[in-house]
Amino acid sequence: MIAQIAPERADYYQIDEAAMRRDLKLFHVYRFLSTSYLFIPALVMFFQLRGLGFTQIALLNSVYALTAIIFEVPTGALADRFGRRRAMVLGSLLMGAGCLVDFQGQGFWTFAVGESLLALGMTLTSGADSAYLYDLLRSARCEHQYRRHEGSATAAKLSGAAIALALGGLMARRWIAGTYVATAMICLLAAVVAFFLREWPYVSRDRSGFWPSMGHAARATVTHAPLRFAIGFSVLIFLLLRMGLYLYPAYLATAHLDLGWIGLSLAGLSLLGALSAYRIESVRNFFGERRLVWLLPIVIAASYFGLGQFVAIGGIALLALQAICNGLYSPFSKELLNREIADSGHRATMLSVESMTRRLAFGAFAPLAGVLIDKRSLSAGLYACAVVGALGAVALVWSMRKGAGLTRLTFAK
Repeated sequence: MIAQIAPERADYYQIDEAAMRRDLKLFHVYRFLSTSYLFIPALVMFFQLRGLGFTQIALLNSVYALTAIIFEVPTGALADRFGRRRAMVLGSLLMGAGCLVDFQGQGFWTFAVGESLLALGMTLTSGADSAYLYDLLRSARCEHQYRRHEGSATAAKLSGAAIALALGGLMARRWIAGTYVATAMICLLAAVVAFFLREWPYVSRDRSGFWPSMGHAARATVTHAPLRFAIGFSVLIFLLLRMGLYLYPAYLATAHLDLGWIGLSLAGLSLLGALSAYRIESVRNFFGERRLVWLLPIVIAASYFGLGQFVAIGGIALLALQAICNGLYSPFSKELLNREIADSGHRATMLSVESMTRRLAFGAFAPLAGVLIDKRSLSAGLYACAVVGALGAVALVWSMRKGAGLTRLTFAK
């Protein structure tokens, strides 16, 4: 089942097709469960019922982001050294624990502990899962199929999220806090699925030491221009889409939808994102990579501007545009990132550097948007996101015109 291949490709082991298919199926099940958060439709209302305002909720986002920033790269290095499967198992368990803490929470600081556990669990899985998938395919000499499999895995993740959103909205009508208990159970199930994944003994697994591994990742990020650009693109799109996670429920509630309909609406948007993720190959070939780089932030910025103009059920059409972008974002950005990482022994660490950077940006922006919403209106926060998206698109286009080392971006059709 496992065979070490020729010396010229001896940076990994080769596995047979049957073994790859088996782990691909399990990986898709894991992704299906990994972000099935039933509490999302009730997130803002839950915290408000426990006595928090928008500014405090935004500060909780910052606690989450700060925890992720501190632990993102170290946990990525741990995944490279001790195994991506183990990181995925432990991360899922910690996210489950965070849900239970939030379930019991009655004040800001208890919720801060819960969000910290959720963030710590996320950092253990965020780089490890993509690194596991890429190197699984690479071990079967199928790394050229990464975009397709990442797209289908992202579709599975968004489909799982859609089911969770629909069920969470309905559950929240009767027991809003129960959505956190249900999510904890799903996290436990995800850990069980990850446990049954096989950790292939890659020759390139880093043995240089914990701190040297992080240093290597930092140097590669600073010195490799295409990787820097890919990180910048990912940071911008993540910030805009992540803000939607907190703004969508408030927007739909202002449009007079109850929690059940909010959950069903978010579920529909997630399924639309799943469809676009599944079709990433066709979309990428139609537009080309360069066009997608600036088209995604422009579409998101324009939709935020439109949402700021009016608050009504009709705004779901604009949310649908963002859902399509959300589905395309993960497989597209992760392909740009993974193909620029030559050393698989540091892959999870370097992906964690990217994740840390985007969460740092989000952690800085979210409280500002929260204050703006508290002081002015929800529309003011939506306009702020529109401005960030437009300026970011301009910066990306300017970087491409300057070259930015983008020798591997194409106009492929």
